[in-house]
Amino acid sequence: MKTILLLGAGQEQALAIEQARALGYRTVACDGAASAPGLALADVSRVCDIRDVAALLPIARAERIDGVFCHAVEIPEVVAAVARELGLPGLAPETAHRCTDKHARIAALQRAGIPVAGFAAVRSAGELQRLAREFGFPLVLKPVDNAGSRGVCRVDTEAQLLPAYDDAMRYTGNPEVLVERVLRGPQISTESVVHGGRIHTFAFADRNYEREDFYAPYFIENGINFPSRLPQADQDAVLALVERTIAALDIDFGAAKGDLILHEGRPHVIEMACRTSGGWFGAGSIPAATGVNAIKPLLQMAVGDAPDIDALTPRQQLGCAQRYWIPQGDAVFRAAGNFDAVRAMPGVQMFNTFFPTPGTRLHKAQNHAQRHAQVICTAATREEAIARAEAAIAAIDVVLETA
Repeated sequence: MKTILLLGAGQEQALAIEQARALGYRTVACDGAASAPGLALADVSRVCDIRDVAALLPIARAERIDGVFCHAVEIPEVVAAVARELGLPGLAPETAHRCTDKHARIAALQRAGIPVAGFAAVRSAGELQRLAREFGFPLVLKPVDNAGSRGVCRVDTEAQLLPAYDDAMRYTGNPEVLVERVLRGPQISTESVVHGGRIHTFAFADRNYEREDFYAPYFIENGINFPSRLPQADQDAVLALVERTIAALDIDFGAAKGDLILHEGRPHVIEMACRTSGGWFGAGSIPAATGVNAIKPLLQMAVGDAPDIDALTPRQQLGCAQRYWIPQGDAVFRAAGNFDAVRAMPGVQMFNTFFPTPGTRLHKAQNHAQRHAQVICTAATREEAIARAEAAIAAIDVVLETA
């Protein structure tokens, strides 16, 4: 029996723990929160900071692990470092860094001729003001080392620059902030598995930004719609760019998660990360719609077993939509319910809640960490799946008190 170290044991990470056990692996799960639900599912559980390589290595050695894996958390550098230190299968640490640091990634892509937004990096508010005069508006500010749209903000005027800079700095200890020109157009999420020199892109869906103007200047994605509405020629161009991007970043092992945009009719890369997607995309929506199981081969690769690449072959083609419950204004959260009724609604394949404790003050969402429930629905068509998902979110009984 092989042993696999799984970093993270939250609701999403529990999917990987369950899959690892189904494959017959002995599971060692680590999470910084003792209450993480996946800890109860693992053969061995440890409460530990999953970003602390020095703390993880003694656990890994004591448990004689054969592989290390993390699902849906932005810590590829940690996974790569543990694998390298112990001589286990994994991505090169330098590749993990290149794909995680937003400045390093976009610079590498630009050098490779991959279409990306015009960009620069700044290390002070004064430098930002000088750059903005050169670039002009609108701009997008991003911390270089965070995920989930935390600290990401569009800036339309000079008066908004310093507040946006301060907001970005709240989410990072890195003095550098990335500044990008704004790209506009339909957005797409992809997910791929890379093994043996081949790229298997199993997930392709339209990102849902139907309330973009409402949440501006922040970028709040409200799930996905599947299958994509893009013309086949555009889909083919996106897939070709995904392969070029993965190759340009030297992602030669494991997962690759892409966010792309069709700007002025041409696909551009917003992000390509060397990890599985968060938000139940590749391990939730796409499996519900197609029957694909990407976690299985990724776990097998992590412990050095031959991966079941056939698990990435679609078994069906349903319409699918994912939606979130997202705060729309300032209020105090009191309660949420009607969950069983939501789960019983037509087409509901997955329903997760992560509402805060009663009395928590909510604000109009500014990043993806502020979404508090999610539902995935399938149907014969994309349009019917969308209607089902929106009805399911509306059926959650949320009690709020005006702040």
